[in-house]
Amino acid sequence: MGIRTIIPGPPGTGKTFRLVNHYLEKEINEYKTDPQKIIFITYSNAGVDEAAKRIKHNLLYIKTMHSLGTRELKINTSKLLLSGKRKWQVFKDYPNHQAYQSMSFETKVDTAGNPRYENNHMRIIQYARSKKIDLEQAAFELSLEHEEIDFTHQLNQDLKTFKEHTKMIEFHDMIELFEKKDRMNNPDSLISGVEAVFLDEAQDLSPSQFDMFFYIEKNCKRSYIAGDDDQTIYTFQGADPNIFINLQGKFDNQIQSHRVPRKIHAKALEVLRQIDNRLDKSWDARKAEGELFEHYHLDNIDFTEKNWMVLAMTNKLLDEIEKHFFRVGIRFKRKGNKILTNDILKSYQTWILLQKGDSVKEEDAKTMYKEFIRYKDGHVAHGFSSGDSLEGIEYVSLNELKKDHGLLASGSWEQFKIDEDTKNYIKTLLKKGDDLMSNTKIELSTMHGSKGRECENVVLFMDYGTESQWLPFREAERNPGAQHRLIFVGITRAKQRLYIMAPLTDKYYTIGEPIT
Repeated sequence: MGIRTIIPGPPGTGKTFRLVNHYLEKEINEYKTDPQKIIFITYSNAGVDEAAKRIKHNLLYIKTMHSLGTRELKINTSKLLLSGKRKWQVFKDYPNHQAYQSMSFETKVDTAGNPRYENNHMRIIQYARSKKIDLEQAAFELSLEHEEIDFTHQLNQDLKTFKEHTKMIEFHDMIELFEKKDRMNNPDSLISGVEAVFLDEAQDLSPSQFDMFFYIEKNCKRSYIAGDDDQTIYTFQGADPNIFINLQGKFDNQIQSHRVPRKIHAKALEVLRQIDNRLDKSWDARKAEGELFEHYHLDNIDFTEKNWMVLAMTNKLLDEIEKHFFRVGIRFKRKGNKILTNDILKSYQTWILLQKGDSVKEEDAKTMYKEFIRYKDGHVAHGFSSGDSLEGIEYVSLNELKKDHGLLASGSWEQFKIDEDTKNYIKTLLKKGDDLMSNTKIELSTMHGSKGRECENVVLFMDYGTESQWLPFREAERNPGAQHRLIFVGITRAKQRLYIMAPLTDKYYTIGEPIT
């Protein structure tokens, strides 16, 4: 291994900026390294997109660890056994899947009455491989030791047999193959001549992923690693902050936050003091004072002005918040939200334009057709429900749609195929003066989903929702450091105002003493 530079820094201190604008430029302009001999790796696809925007040079790779492995090993994606539905569907079709046959993977209830979520056995297997530990230890760390570990072992063996038979591999296999095939010394390898490697979001890598990075790094002249152990929030996927904490090299600490104001900075430090094992990093708030509101309630917040992020520990709690916004008529966006989809909103806008006498684009009319109720003598005539007759027509009016393209609808957007609750929601929004098509100022997200982002106003729920006796809470009790890191990430998204919500349950994860 050559010279290693480590760039730690709390939120908003410009770690990625330092990595790209200083060290990458230095590598190319001062050390005269060919950009085609430089690899830039980051943990997430969002990180890749952000880095690609910043980097001005044509590097060999700007990839996630998994994408790098797929590309370098020339793996056909059809041979990748991806997580979720695809994994189980493929596995189910294999004739010798005894373990799979022996159990239904529907949500069940354990002997204590706690929900037991599907694929917990697979969670244990994947976590064990990420951390390079045995299944028993993985089950303990995930608070899943109540699961039938013998079945987990059987499932693990069946999965290995399945992969051998089908020649399919998982991401963990890919990381292991990367080193086994000795890519750095293979003349056919694209990375065999790499001279410098950059790693961003390092705190989120698992031990197995770090091994892959160290393998690449050992033949490089220089390496650069940016991250913040206090923002290690993917421990449930195997990320281990201790690896980043114990890195050896030349440190270039980033200490000035350009995001976090003083009052919110003080609350963030309060959280950090609860974490036992961490790098001791001094950092400064920006000059603004900021505002902090503790034990607030949603009903006391005026969401009509400014931009907002509403953050919660879990999607389960976000579901409850979503129902509240739906009920009182507050428009929001959330990844995967099915209440007001983009297609519904676009269709509404198209219909309003048509009613005003305007012409609309072909693709907008087609989208609208999909949202209208479709049946014979209904709102879209039978045979025209796909909008195929619009093909090749650049613009079309309401009269033309009714005359030539099967549109029977008239009067109201309520003829869209949406339920009554959604219709009432739209009516409430319109009554409050919402034009529906303006960019919504409110975003709902988990704290995990907010990583790397910021907002003027942040609403933070450190609760778990109405059912507190479930897996995430058990994990929080087992590993409070991980939860404090998650809370820290949530707090430090706020650029000006932070609202910490009052607890919803008796099982409330607090920074200090429990609130009664």
